[in-house]
Amino acid sequence: MSTIKDIRVYRSHVENIPGNSLPEGFKNKQLHCTIHRIVMKLRENDFSLGEFDHLYINLTTCPVADGFSLSKRGKDIYEPWYRYYDVEISEELYNSLEIPDSVQPVIDIVEHTLVLFFTDVHQNRELVHSCVFDAVTMGENMEMLFKRKVSSKRKAFIYLRYLDSGCYFPLLRIYDDENRLMFETDLPKTIELNAFGEIQLNNKSITIKPRKNVFAEHLQPMIFTF
Repeated sequence: MSTIKDIRVYRSHVENIPGNSLPEGFKNKQLHCTIHRIVMKLRENDFSLGEFDHLYINLTTCPVADGFSLSKRGKDIYEPWYRYYDVEISEELYNSLEIPDSVQPVIDIVEHTLVLFFTDVHQNRELVHSCVFDAVTMGENMEMLFKRKVSSKRKAFIYLRYLDSGCYFPLLRIYDDENRLMFETDLPKTIELNAFGEIQLNNKSITIKPRKNVFAEHLQPMIFTF
């Protein structure tokens, strides 16, 4: 089982079955940012959806058994990493999905879908509730532990914050061996994370090397002394 990677929300006026058109996306930036933060916190806690890692929630005005159900569209044999789950909603909510007032009702639907289909013990349910609460209440200030490096005398942690602009705003903190904060600094805002590969840490400095891929070839290591 792999850790969750993404949750996307779609809408549809037709039944979500093979042969019909796929559900369509919609542009509600506030909703997108909140859902992305929920996924970040779930990833931080190694939350899994089971045999797939992308959850597609289809909000539909068509009848859905018990209101929430695995879609009849089934698994895509070429792209088995996602599944659709259908959720029946009112015409009123459907027509308001692009406005800010719809964000909380849709977040409630996302939370209920996660709890209903992907938790089996009390602790996992509480984890989902906690992740959603942090994403909703903290917004841009929510931190996700992204990387860590531990040496004999130092501990380094890189956290991610996700801004409403769609950029990540990483934060570096370094502690001594008694967990006292020694150094803290904001790292450059970025829309992708290729600058964050290997971490080298010693008693006086930290070096954050870019990832080893073609997209990071132009990036230089970030070096901080403390």
